[in-house]
Order: sequence, then C-alpha cells, then structure tokens
Amino acid sequence: MKITTWNVNSINARLDHLLSFIKKNQSDIYLLQELKCVNESFPYQQIEEMGYNCYVNGQKAWNGVAILSKKELPIINTKIPYYNDENARFLETEIILSKIKQKIKLICIYLPNGNPIETNKFDYKIEWMKKFNDYIIKLKKNMTPIIIGGDFNVIPNDEDVYSPENYKNDACAHPLTREQFRILLNSGFTDTVKFFIDGNTNWTFWGYRGGGWQKGNGLRIDHFLTTADITDLIKKVEINREPRGWEKASDHVPVTLELSN
Repeated sequence: MKITTWNVNSINARLDHLLSFIKKNQSDIYLLQELKCVNESFPYQQIEEMGYNCYVNGQKAWNGVAILSKKELPIINTKIPYYNDENARFLETEIILSKIKQKIKLICIYLPNGNPIETNKFDYKIEWMKKFNDYIIKLKKNMTPIIIGGDFNVIPNDEDVYSPENYKNDACAHPLTREQFRILLNSGFTDTVKFFIDGNTNWTFWGYRGGGWQKGNGLRIDHFLTTADITDLIKKVEINREPRGWEKASDHVPVTLELSN
C-alpha cells in the first residue's frame, strides 16, 4: 500500500498538478492539506474519474484537508475530539492491512503555522498541538496502530532547515513547538522521513520568496509519523521533489510512504 501526503496550496489552482502526479505516482491513498475551498467547490468529478473516493473537510479561503482513496473509507472524525476548533485541519479514517489484526487509524492534519510568535496565532498553534497530542496519546494507550501524515508546520531540529539562524524566531522552529513534537514522538512514534531517508537536506518545502527553490533553501515540515507496528511494515519513504519545479507549483512537495500489505 502507498500513502502520499501533500500540501497542495489550493486544490483548484493546483488541480492539474495533482492529477498529473496521481497518474505517475498511483498511491492508494492521498492526504491533502491547504485546500483553500469549501466542500462544494472541491473538484470531485475530476478526481473521481481517476478512480478515487473523495473525503473532504473544506473551509473558505484557508485551511482544508482531504483524503482520496481507491477504496471506500469511513470518516471517524473531522475535528480533534473534545476540542472546539472552528478551522478545518483534521480528518481521521481507518484502514486495514492484512499484517495488522486491528484497524489502523489514518489521520491527515494541517497544523497551524503560528506566526508571528508574539501573537495569539502562536498560542493557538501550541494549544492545537497539546489537544492533538492528548488525543493521540490516548489512542496510543489503547494499543491502536496509527499513521499521521500532513503538514505539521514543525521544523523538528536545526538540521531540518537550510539556515537555523533565519528561523530562530519562527513558530515552526520555536522551542515550544519542538517540545510538543517531541512529546508526540516520545509517546511511541517514528519520524519516518528522518529514519528511512539518509542525509540532512530532506526538505519538503521551499518558499516562494527570495527564490527558495532555485537556491535550495528548504525546510522539512511535512511528516509521516507511525507507531512501531506500522514502522515494521514500511518498505520505502520517498520525497517527490519533481512537482516543486513545475510552473505555478505548490511550495510543498509530496511525501510517499510505502507499506507491506
């Protein structure tokens, strides 16, 4: 089974890119973030014609997440349980692999950016991370197999950004952000890109400003986290850089997780 996460940065602006990538990549499931559209404006027809069921949690102008799947899936939650968040940042389903006896939680997230750090945007980011961690750790205590994929807006370590100095006052690299990310990892998750791909330039994002892509000035903020039972089934993790070089590209690139069925 192949699962891909991608912040498309506007599903309608980047639809041709998504369809082209699907034709080439052929993942079983896609986790999409930053749709920037309400459910009614989502391009269901074009994606369904590619053979995918669409599960959408949209929002006007900002945010929005979706799961595309070749097989029908149940949608368990569209928000973090017991957290009254008005933004569309969360989508939870369940999948089945023959080698895992239990149903597997598959969660797509678009974590708040949090900038500027001196504003309530950063407070919201940390609150969101705490609520998310509480929920995931509760699932983990029940021995639930879990895959979390998405745009975390977290630079885990200084090695995950081209210039730590340039990001020392950025919410994605703030000590409190990294602390919450570590709490999640330490509860029993593997940072799959870090674990399975060698090197220290495994960027997933290159900003539009200042020619980030052309200069190679990237960050690693898109992640797949897996519990140990899932990690044991991982065959390959791949960062697909090609779409970042396309005309009018998203500033993020897809990350693909390949699992033994």
